[in-house]
Amino acid sequence: MKKYHLSLLLIAFAFASSALAQSLFVPTRGSAAVAVIDPLTDQVLTQIPVGNYPIRLAMTPNRLKAFVSNGNDGTISVLDTVARTNTATIPVGRSPGESAITPDGARLFVVHQRGDNRTCPVDVIDTATNQVITTVFIPGHWDKDILFTPDGRSAYIANFSAGEVDVMDTTTYQVTTIPTGAGSRRLCISPAGDRVYVANNKARSVSAIDTATQQLIATIPVGQGPEGLGVAPNDEELWVTNQGDQTVSVIDTTTLTVIATIHTGDHPQRVVFTPNGAQAFVENGYADTVSVIDTASRTVIATLPTGHNPFEMLITPNGRKLYVANASDTTLTVIDIPSLTVSDTIANVGVHPFEVVVGP
Repeated sequence: MKKYHLSLLLIAFAFASSALAQSLFVPTRGSAAVAVIDPLTDQVLTQIPVGNYPIRLAMTPNRLKAFVSNGNDGTISVLDTVARTNTATIPVGRSPGESAITPDGARLFVVHQRGDNRTCPVDVIDTATNQVITTVFIPGHWDKDILFTPDGRSAYIANFSAGEVDVMDTTTYQVTTIPTGAGSRRLCISPAGDRVYVANNKARSVSAIDTATQQLIATIPVGQGPEGLGVAPNDEELWVTNQGDQTVSVIDTTTLTVIATIHTGDHPQRVVFTPNGAQAFVENGYADTVSVIDTASRTVIATLPTGHNPFEMLITPNGRKLYVANASDTTLTVIDIPSLTVSDTIANVGVHPFEVVVGP
């Protein structure tokens, strides 16, 4: 009996160790490479050469393949995340930016940050063959974000230059336009998938869209320059970073009204929640800090130093570490969440690390 229990413990430990051993992939814009980091040691394992100015990385659901948007050379690099090699280069439009993979893993949608002043391309790529299936042109010349509904039937695109959200049917590629507000910049979707929210960066507002009807249901005034969005794990609150006035607006998702305003640091950019929703972390890009907020009291309980211009963040699946990409230097800041301290600074990641994505 004791040997049986010991075997179960060893198996459980093996699974736990495997879960913790997931690597991190970090595109570095100035180094034309993607850094791979071991989160157990917080060491750079390797750097995978890609195209010029890698700005975004999308991972297939099984995390065996990654696609990197090379913003300055009009290509997508395809990575084997297990072998950690660049296996293919896909020519696309002139300035690929944000991208997303359908929930079934079959297609990659890539939006562009520059068009021809009248239309902007969205490239659709078969993730198995690495071939462009089609290119759909939408109004305007600058798209900033994309996400899918959980069923994969609709892609929502933040159309910054047109001040709208474009909804693409992923079967027919037909597009429905939803006017929102000037500078539609960042998107997030509710845990249930019934609403999409968009930060209207130039309009000091957030728009809420019903995904069943694809209709605008509310436009909520917030602070100046809304940017980052995050829905609390319980789906009761939407948090919005306001870059222009150093605040976070807290929106009640039932009444769709602002119920609190929290002062953070200079130029707050992104907001993420711990898995249990007890804390929120907000990057302050111009202050080189992260604000830690107690979500129950809605007060800042710690301000932690980072590198220069913290831009994107990732909380590890076990909820114990926060990784911060410092977009204007060569480092990642590692924050230990239980103690709310900076536990490490990972040096020599590459020039201008931009985001952090969990790999295999």
